[in-house]
Amino acid sequence: MSNKQTLDGRDGFLARLNMLETLVLAGISLVAIAGLMLVGKGFYMKAKAEVSQVLLKRSFEAQLHGAPNVKPWPWADFSTEAEITAPRIGKTAIVLSGASGEALAFGPARLANTPAPGELGTSVIAAHRDTHFRWLKDVKPGDLLVVTRKDGTNLTFRAGTSRIARWDESGINADAPGRNLALATCWPFDATEQGPLRYIVQAELVSEAPQSKLSALPHPIQLPVKSF
Repeated sequence: MSNKQTLDGRDGFLARLNMLETLVLAGISLVAIAGLMLVGKGFYMKAKAEVSQVLLKRSFEAQLHGAPNVKPWPWADFSTEAEITAPRIGKTAIVLSGASGEALAFGPARLANTPAPGELGTSVIAAHRDTHFRWLKDVKPGDLLVVTRKDGTNLTFRAGTSRIARWDESGINADAPGRNLALATCWPFDATEQGPLRYIVQAELVSEAPQSKLSALPHPIQLPVKSF
């Protein structure tokens, strides 16, 4: 079939459509284009999250070897602070300092107004549900969570129960007795828009560790978790 015949066939098909059918076809085309754009954006965000963790891992290892204030790339406004691992499900991620919007695009981050992991109180680490904390839903009560801080201290926490709460009613107490860890992400996991609900996993320290140089800051009694 010649190119001319092909074009004539397409023109004939469009010519046979009435106004309503033309509008429907145009709407379907727009939806398809928008869907492709969203899928492409989703792949880009996931690829960005994966690649950035490689650079963050390199930066964190440099800190473990004594290099101070190492940044994963020159323009980063954050630094690596710890590594968190969930051994049973084989997941690990580098934790950043300060849960700003930019930091959360690249990895989990500790909320700045909470103590460092292993210090008195509740340390809060937040991450996006569709990338670095997508595995949070697979953590079960009793699972071990291993945190390695940039000063080389290794801490083992045991996961307790998980819960769903509004960001402004999280129930997280940064001044709670003991040495606790809270991992938080948006919920539900399959949602595409940010909502008010958060999925929170609480954990308690089960291994002893020396006091680190990372001091706890003054924190509020009730901690909102809104920044992710």
